[in-house]
This record gives sequence, C-alpha cells and structure tokens, in this order.
Amino acid sequence: MSPYSMLSALSQQSDNKKILVRVGRIWEAVNRKNNTLLHTNVILLDEKDDHILAIVRNNQRDAFLPMLKENEVYSISNLKLVPGPKLYRSVDRDLSVNFFYKTKIEEHQDTGSIPRYKFELQPFHRVKDLVGDTKCLIDVIGMVMSYGQLEKRSNDAQKMDVVLMDTSEEKMLVTLWEDKALQFMSSIREVQEKATFVAITGLLAKKFSDRATLSSTDATRSYFNIDYEPLNALNEKLSASIAGGHNSLQAPTARQFVTANENQPKELQIKSILEAKIPVGNNVLHCLCKGTIIDVLNGNGWYYICCPKCARAVRELEGKFYCAACTEEPYPVTQRYRVVIRIEDGTGSTTLTLFNKEAEQIIGAPLNTLLKEIEKEKLAEIPPALKNLIGKKCAFQIKITPYNIEKGCEEYTVTRVSELSLPPITNDAADSSEGSNKKQRTT
Repeated sequence: MSPYSMLSALSQQSDNKKILVRVGRIWEAVNRKNNTLLHTNVILLDEKDDHILAIVRNNQRDAFLPMLKENEVYSISNLKLVPGPKLYRSVDRDLSVNFFYKTKIEEHQDTGSIPRYKFELQPFHRVKDLVGDTKCLIDVIGMVMSYGQLEKRSNDAQKMDVVLMDTSEEKMLVTLWEDKALQFMSSIREVQEKATFVAITGLLAKKFSDRATLSSTDATRSYFNIDYEPLNALNEKLSASIAGGHNSLQAPTARQFVTANENQPKELQIKSILEAKIPVGNNVLHCLCKGTIIDVLNGNGWYYICCPKCARAVRELEGKFYCAACTEEPYPVTQRYRVVIRIEDGTGSTTLTLFNKEAEQIIGAPLNTLLKEIEKEKLAEIPPALKNLIGKKCAFQIKITPYNIEKGCEEYTVTRVSELSLPPITNDAADSSEGSNKKQRTT
C-alpha cells in the first residue's frame, strides 16, 4: 500500500497526511493598490492528474521556497487544508494547502508517473460568458496566429497583443502586460519559424470594442510547444482541417498592430495616403503608416473642453456649456487631448490628430496631470511634454474619411499608435517560460 495520499483524499480533519507531488508553477501574488507582496502561490500535481493550490505566507518564504523548484517532484508531509481563495482562483477548488512548522519537504525521484502540466482550460466560445467573472482565472490553449509589437502605455507599462486559434478555428485576442509580454516575445522568437502552439495561464476575460478578450494577471505564464495532450490534439486537428494533412501549418505572423479578426490595414507611405481613394461601398479607409514626428501644431490648441458623456466638443453660452449631441446640459464638463502633429517619411509629410487615449499613450501622461502642472496663462502654449514628441518615430494606424478627401483636410485621425524606438528585448529582461517569480500587478 502506498504511503502517499492522493490530493482528493486530503481533508481539513487531518494534518498528518503525506503526498507525492510535482511542483507546477510558482508565482507571487501582489496587491495592485500598493505593489506589496501578499503571498507566494505554488501549484501541486499528483499522479491522478489532480492539482491544488498551496499558499506560502511571507513569513514562511525563507523556510519553504528554497526547497521548491518548478517541475521537480517532492514528498510533503504534515500539511493543513484550509479554505482557499474566493476570487482569482488559479485552481478551481474550495480548499488550498498551507504549510506549518511541522511540514516536511523532501526531494523525490521523478519516475514520470506525475504529469508535468495541468491547466484549468476554457474553450474560446465560453470566454464571452466569463467577462467580469473574477472567481476563477482562465487557462487557454491555441495556435499562435499573429502577435503584435510591444506598445508602451501612458503609465510606462508595456503590453503586446496575441491572436490564438482553437480547435473550432475560433480566434481569441490575448493581451499580455509587462514581464508576461516580455516572456512571450522572447520565447516566440525561438520558435517563430514554424507553427507554434501555446498554453497561457491565469487570464481574465474582459470586453474590448464589443468583443470578449483575455488579459494577463500575475498568475500568467506562457508554455510553448509542450508535450501536453490537449495541445497535441489541437495540433493534430488543425493539421487535418487546415493543412489537409499534406501541408504544414502556418508559422506565427509578426504584425505592428493585432486585432482578433486578423484584418490588418495595408501599410501606405505618406504620398499614397495623400492620394488615397475610399473603396466603393465603404465610408472609411483604414491604413498603417510609419513616420517621424517633426512638429506639434497649435492652430486649435492641444486639448479641448468636451461633454463627459459623448466626448464631443461643447459650446459655451452665457457661462454654460452645451453639447449638440446630448439633450442635457453637460455638467461638469471635462477636457481631452486633441493633439495635431506633422509627420514625414521619405515620400512626403502630412498631419495627424491624436485624441485622448492615443495622445496619452505617446505623451506618457494623462491630460489632467499636465493641466495641473502648467500655469493658467501658459495653457495656450504647447507644453514641453508635447514638444518632446518631436523626433520620435512611430507607427500610426489612421482612418481616412470622405471629409479628409473632399475637403482636402488632412489631420487624419489616429486610432492606434506605437513608438518604434522602444529598447530591444534581451534575455535578461524576459522571464523564461519555466521559472518566473517576478512581481506583476493583476491587470
């Protein structure tokens, strides 16, 4: 009879059980509000393909964490079963493991009887039903269709977007933040010449532009081309259905900007943009252009007063502000960026308009921050933070409307922007896919 209990046999009534487990992954849980370490999470797997979360408190770190390494097998005795997290669960069970002063951890020979991976998988079609649900984190698997470049947000956080495909050939957009983005980018460079299959853990479902998407948390990890049965099955099914069993599957495509429907706007030079025509049947033309910012214009100011509901500019009449689109008197009004820049490439120059989100991203500061720092009599001037944009080389996704063409008015609206001069990723900056304990906020 085995001296070890299965995880399913553990109970709160006994703390003298002995288990034989593999350590899955280890990561730190961080308080988003003050960036302090809450505790360290450890996932344990047994030979019955069961898993449980073990929580190592901060005052236990030095005693237990040096003895635990990811993917290694251990004999652990004398442990307590306690109520687990109610929210943001990485393992969907009500109880978790706590170590205490009697707990004994010993290395054990790896006979291969314990699986290396166990995930809480959700199919893509279920994600839309999980938007706003924070009880359990989401793990997914998919073939990497495309991935974007690193983009810097206004708080200096870096993010990247990834599009995955599942067995039903449905696509899902996954946004990875900070070290999770760096880990993904570093790892995919090693496998990007062939079809790539990935498992991504610890995600939250969110809604973006009326679509359900997934976003990383501190529990997120990406595992590339691992020997995992559901991932192998996905590979086989897509190979049969897409490649027809004869041709190889497509390698991931690197894009400047990524969307879930994979409709990548065509890249145009400025000369072609100025001569562009909107296709028949469409009312707008989206395109991508790259250029260097050579000026920040101040004809209509660099921000505007707007309606807090619809973001349209308001008009002032007898000390009150009115919005033409909303019936109610907008109170209080707010301010948003409206920054007009001139860019150039080797073929010409043009003007673009950056509104609030895109302007804040590239400037690196919210509008309210700048307004508080600038003296009232200098608000009409272009502030230094905007002048610092001059010289930056960026990729811009813009939309061309009939107004731009018929009126000869450029100032094309920017819908996405990414600075092209971000520092390159190094191995030191990226976490390996098998052992990251770096702190990260839940995003």
